[in-house]
Amino acid sequence: MYQRIVVPLDGSKLAEEALPSAERMARLLDAPLLLLRVVDLTQLPWYGQFGGAMEYVASEQALAADDEAAASYLQTVAERMTASGLSVVTEVRRGPTSRVLIAATRPGDLIVMASHGRSGMTRWFLGSVAEEILRHASVPILLVKAPEQEIARVEAALATANAT
Repeated sequence: MYQRIVVPLDGSKLAEEALPSAERMARLLDAPLLLLRVVDLTQLPWYGQFGGAMEYVASEQALAADDEAAASYLQTVAERMTASGLSVVTEVRRGPTSRVLIAATRPGDLIVMASHGRSGMTRWFLGSVAEEILRHASVPILLVKAPEQEIARVEAALATANAT
């Protein structure tokens, strides 16, 4: 049925809510897991309004540091999962998150990812990686809705960040 389980992770607890479901699917299907982290230049805190004007060398150094941090994070998560007998591969890619995630899939994959479960105006204003993937992916997707307390924590953090 599914030959590989693809799990996009961004380092957040919210994204990690998909891991238990991904692990169960991997065990049921005897399929390997691909833990994928996308480093999206436009979403990095140092990019900001003048990110395009950064010197090439400085931006490459910053991206290399972000790639390294992403790889280290994925390795930590993978070690926990391989200790329980699962086959896990990690990968860090650069680019626009939704497009890169979709491009990383191949026939026979299943994407398992968490979602805030936002609706209405909140989703319209903030956008949704999950929604973009749902619209454009050519493989099946299992969306795991995060628990309400995690959604509330993330939304409070976003409100605080937007207030400053």
